Amino acid sequence: MPKTKFQSVVFTAVTAWIMVYIMTLYNTVLAAGTFTNATFLAALKGMWIEYIIIFLCAFFISSRVAKYFAFRVVQPGDRPIAIIFAIQIFTVVSQVALASILGVYHGYGFTSQFLPNYLVTYCKNFVMALPVQLFIAGPIARGLFRSVFGRDGKRS
Repeated sequence: MPKTKFQSVVFTAVTAWIMVYIMTLYNTVLAAGTFTNATFLAALKGMWIEYIIIFLCAFFISSRVAKYFAFRVVQPGDRPIAIIFAIQIFTVVSQVALASILGVYHGYGFTSQFLPNYLVTYCKNFVMALPVQLFIAGPIARGLFRSVFGRDGKRS
């Protein structure tokens, strides 16, 4: 996986883009109550500010938090897939916590009902974000990363 700061930026950018697009699509469907072909384009058009915010949060906050907690559960010598899953799970926990603040702002505004709105938003997003990260975004991002940088992290 990423060995340099540049590789970390690329990997985070790709993973964040996939996650933000899918989660924007999901939240657009929840808000509209319908899913049509136009929803794909609406999500793509509406995701860019969130993408920048989520990328920055992922790169500067969540990646560090996730690794800190993941290595309380797994050890560096454990099977690589166990390490990857632990990091992914804690990344989702922390990213959904941060992204749900944006979700509450967009959906409800910052009102006296912030805490209940936040908890509902967190739960709705977490149940979607975890399987998306583990089974879609993570594998696609790792595959793209390997196709560009190779398994050893050197450019192919």
